[in-house]
Amino acid sequence: MLYSLQTYLKYFALLGLVPWSECAHHQFIQKVYSVLLIVFNVATFGISIYYPQTSELFISLMVNVIVFVAKIVCSTVIVLQMMVHYEDYYRFCMEIKCLRLRLQGELKMHLGGLGWQTYAKILGLGFGFLLSLLPSIYVALSGSLLYFWASLLSILIIRMHCVLMLLYVDLLGLHVNLLGGRLQNVLDCHLLGANCVLDGAGHHLCSLEFLLALKQSHMELYHLFTHFNDLFGWSILSTYVVLFTDSTVNIYWTQQVLAEVYEYRYLYATFSVFVPSIIIIFVFCRCGEFCKRQNLLIGSHLRSLSCLPSPAREPAYNELLLEFIMQVEHNVLAINAEGFMETDNSLLMSILAAKVTYLIVLMQFSSL
Repeated sequence: MLYSLQTYLKYFALLGLVPWSECAHHQFIQKVYSVLLIVFNVATFGISIYYPQTSELFISLMVNVIVFVAKIVCSTVIVLQMMVHYEDYYRFCMEIKCLRLRLQGELKMHLGGLGWQTYAKILGLGFGFLLSLLPSIYVALSGSLLYFWASLLSILIIRMHCVLMLLYVDLLGLHVNLLGGRLQNVLDCHLLGANCVLDGAGHHLCSLEFLLALKQSHMELYHLFTHFNDLFGWSILSTYVVLFTDSTVNIYWTQQVLAEVYEYRYLYATFSVFVPSIIIIFVFCRCGEFCKRQNLLIGSHLRSLSCLPSPAREPAYNELLLEFIMQVEHNVLAINAEGFMETDNSLLMSILAAKVTYLIVLMQFSSL
């Protein structure tokens, strides 16, 4: 699936987010290019620090520096992690391809691509994140917007990285949903008396071989999630830190504008930052929650299957079913950022609660 999209995704290599090709020579050139991107970011940081705007309030100047440094570090982590994992990226693509072949061959599933709703969401968010930069550019051109130009490249890298992450997570969620749907078919077959046969195949849905194929597919899917977490874990973690910091600080600056500390034109810039940041956090958490719920649904189907009375069922089937249940309970299909957090609704609520706390602290400092 990713291989078919690579024709379009390879242009994200301009920001260092994906490898341009599998050719070793091209990858070496891109690594040099990625290093230049990092050097450019660090150089702009040094120039901005060397020529600071001393007219700013101390608290605003300090917050600006913190946010700017966070963006520089985040974009550096994103580019570096992809730069050292070019081969792992293509291995991840191959694992998705192998899983789809297993689902088509052994489970006799008709696999389509991502739905048009998913593509519309990804494209809409991508263009929306780019267009939301225009108000900040307008404010930067018409007045003083501290550190904006120096952080513009970092903002582009982070936002486009978020768009790619949403595409990857939607792709993982699609396969979890497909596997859950096949288990639902097996459960329905057992409810009908285990008399249904797979269309065009010689094996029954209720056979031991079919259950074993389902179990192996789930294990491959778990390895796919693990590989994804290893491949993008640090970049996801750093992105969340920047999204949380950026949205919180810009909500604080919005309050400062409404309190007439700054001119009202700065509202264009603050809204164009914290609104996309909150949208990214919300959508990404919801996508991660979808994967976790589908994993719970798979476990629910298996437990329902084990509770069905079936005197004719062979003992090996029951043993394999118990092993499958334990596998699903221990190998959770979740987006994990290097063990620091799991992307789900609980993370979303934790971020919102922390955001309120830090806003109160910032407002108290600004009143001193």
